[in-house]
Amino acid sequence: MAKRNQLPPLLPGGDPAAKALSDLEDELTHLVDWLADDDKPLPGNGEEARDGLYLVVSSKGRLTRKYGPRGFAQIADDLQELRAAIEGQLAVETVTVYVDDASSLAPHGLSPVDPTNPWQIKMLIDNLDAQRNAREQEIRYVLIVGGDEIIPFHRLPNPIDDQDAHVPSDNPYASRDGNYLVPERAVGRLPDGRDGDVAYLRSLIRTAIEAHRGTVSQKGLFTALRGIFGSTGQGGEGLGYSASIWRKAARAVFEVIGANPQLRISPPLTYQEFEVEEPPRFSYFNLHGVEDGPNWYGQRDTLFPADYPLFPVALRPEDLTASEHGHSIVFTEACYGANVMGKTAADSIALRFLGLGALAVVGSTKVAYGAISPPLLGADLVGRRFWEGIQDRLSAGEALKAAKVRLARDMQERQGYLDGEDQKSLISFVLYGDPSLPVAARPKGMAGSESGSFCPPIICQRRSKAAQVPLSDSLIATVKSRVESSLPHMAQAQVRACPVQFCSGECDQGCAPSRGAAKVPAGQPESWAVTLEKDIPVRGDRTHRQVIKLTVDSKGHVLKAVVSR
Repeated sequence: MAKRNQLPPLLPGGDPAAKALSDLEDELTHLVDWLADDDKPLPGNGEEARDGLYLVVSSKGRLTRKYGPRGFAQIADDLQELRAAIEGQLAVETVTVYVDDASSLAPHGLSPVDPTNPWQIKMLIDNLDAQRNAREQEIRYVLIVGGDEIIPFHRLPNPIDDQDAHVPSDNPYASRDGNYLVPERAVGRLPDGRDGDVAYLRSLIRTAIEAHRGTVSQKGLFTALRGIFGSTGQGGEGLGYSASIWRKAARAVFEVIGANPQLRISPPLTYQEFEVEEPPRFSYFNLHGVEDGPNWYGQRDTLFPADYPLFPVALRPEDLTASEHGHSIVFTEACYGANVMGKTAADSIALRFLGLGALAVVGSTKVAYGAISPPLLGADLVGRRFWEGIQDRLSAGEALKAAKVRLARDMQERQGYLDGEDQKSLISFVLYGDPSLPVAARPKGMAGSESGSFCPPIICQRRSKAAQVPLSDSLIATVKSRVESSLPHMAQAQVRACPVQFCSGECDQGCAPSRGAAKVPAGQPESWAVTLEKDIPVRGDRTHRQVIKLTVDSKGHVLKAVVSR
């Protein structure tokens, strides 16, 4: 070991920034020691044990059908290059399998499966994981190459009573058993969009390759150091943009990555005034989204004059540029913010971000729910925990996995169970991008992420519907008056309610989440799940369906309230 290199003090102890910079000094000193150690193993030189498996999953048949033999060959070559880039940086073994191709599966003792059947693909991944567990190795990352028409999303039952028939999700690919609510693997996807141009998918693979290589290149040294030390959360690196009506909740999320005065709100801002002054590392959006349109919208707070539009257009795909958003990490709470099925970069903000070189985009495939103000709930809580994971130097995939585990733990501590809004937040949020990026060294002793091998008691929507009885007019009036006092545009909203019923695990439905979920303790007080729903016109001929979900007790006291994004 070389002699310890001592860095000079950065600031005197009395300076307000002394503690933060002292921590940075310690990190730099450790880095200098590591660089001076002649006996250290170098990343990717074969001297270190590869303690995990990075699994790349795709379909040869479906890629070939969409892009032709030449297009598939180009993608296969790109994935080989990605493998080399990953193994040059991470202590993992990288394996690429095509789920319908015997030649790629035979070395692992696996047989082809139906590429249109997501459960068969999940079982293939689980079988490979079980084999590696026997060798004291497990799948750490899963990268799905292609959109829904290449490797399909799971269509999971919607755990909440709203307009979504099902929830497209990658959560089952992240779980090691049938209970898909809480993930145990870091999973990301490179979606390829609707059209048949192979260049888009190849550009996403190229982004991952360059990101892995950039962290160890001389050119990328400064970027790597920033990744190692993270942000202080005191501004400069984060971009935030929120609907004005829930700016208080948005501030509680955004403060992890930026100073609250930097959070833009809509209205008064619209896409016409939205500008990026400095390219952000982290971008957070708490705006509305719609299923049948490309744009994200703000929402007017009741404190704003009525001449402001209720749902102004806040962001469009064409407003984004590579110089501003390349290499960024994006988290959006927008409803349908990660809905990319049947879309291209021209009509999907998520695909546009990826096409411009964003390292990761996290969002919901369907309706997402959050709070108007703290305490944070649903999508807000996923966002806060995700950014905390990024600041703790987790990769994007590990950060999303940890965020979902922490949401489940948080709600178990607060209310003792997972209701429909909690469950939907767990399954609807997906990651687009390489789950191992951004590559960042973590201090020794720091855990990779929290374990996902648990599940609190859960609310069962089927049992609640089966037990449905009319809610008293007086209780409905009490609930509506409380909602309309802060959201007057929800007057004349449709109201429905059902009693809260817990999963017993004894019904004939045999649903996957019931396996492994804890049973609710006896003596839970009676409560009701109340839904208010209203279609509101937005720009053009589109409508936005605003949904408010409340949990109330028998006296009309609101125990929990979330609003659709």
